[in-house]
Amino acid sequence: MARPFTILISLFFAVSIQAQKPEYLALVKSELHLQELFNQLYSDTLSDMEPVLDSIRAVINLTLSGPGSMDFPWSGLNRIGIVTSEDKRVRVFTWHVMDDPDHYRYFGFLQVSLKKRKVKLYELKDNGKAQRGIMKLDQSTEEWYGKLYYQVLSNRYRRKTYYTLLGMDFNDSRSTIKSVEVIAIQRNQPRFVKELFFNGRDKVDRLVLEYADQVAISVRHDPDLKMITFDHLVPFHPIYKNNFEFYGPDGSYDGLEFSGGLWTYRKDIDARNID
Repeated sequence: MARPFTILISLFFAVSIQAQKPEYLALVKSELHLQELFNQLYSDTLSDMEPVLDSIRAVINLTLSGPGSMDFPWSGLNRIGIVTSEDKRVRVFTWHVMDDPDHYRYFGFLQVSLKKRKVKLYELKDNGKAQRGIMKLDQSTEEWYGKLYYQVLSNRYRRKTYYTLLGMDFNDSRSTIKSVEVIAIQRNQPRFVKELFFNGRDKVDRLVLEYADQVAISVRHDPDLKMITFDHLVPFHPIYKNNFEFYGPDGSYDGLEFSGGLWTYRKDIDARNID
């Protein structure tokens, strides 16, 4: 008795795949085109990157606005950052170019999934402003503090979903910056949320960690601890206090815990299982 039902299911999926085949093939073609463009962009022999950047933005604007683009894996675009929220409602593409060792530019696009497989696309426009030490700021898709996003988390509070983005800015030849900030989707538009971080004294708009270029630190979500964990940073010598290009990890860890609709700072957490 089960065989006719199995045949019907198989036919349903076959028809669905056939109906989406032109759409899927168009996305494959766009991905291959973008692969080629990014290979050109990061080629050592490229003399003028601006036409390539313009082409990339044009192709992405056209492709990521279309149906099916949110479901497509884009696994071939391995030279840029792509993060997708757990609920599949938000996806962010980011990449960068280096003009010189002290100047980087960042580019990004943010997709918001709508009903009936529709997608709304927003370009993240780098404002080129320094972001060291800035915990309170007005940030939007049009006025974006550029960075590469490498992880997105989803948290719900009072029927609202917050998307927390972990990012990195190469900053300059002396220091690197990692940040944690939050967006929410309001009327299908992404909004950077203010005052969602509590540092023990004040509510601020994000976490910013700046450290010496020659060291590496971890800022990531730990599912076991249910926290964002990060290295505790200290100056290499007391004379370098507040001169963050001379800061590095001291072997201890701090964290952010999402509680009561806020990311709350937790000092000196037990993170012995951190890789």
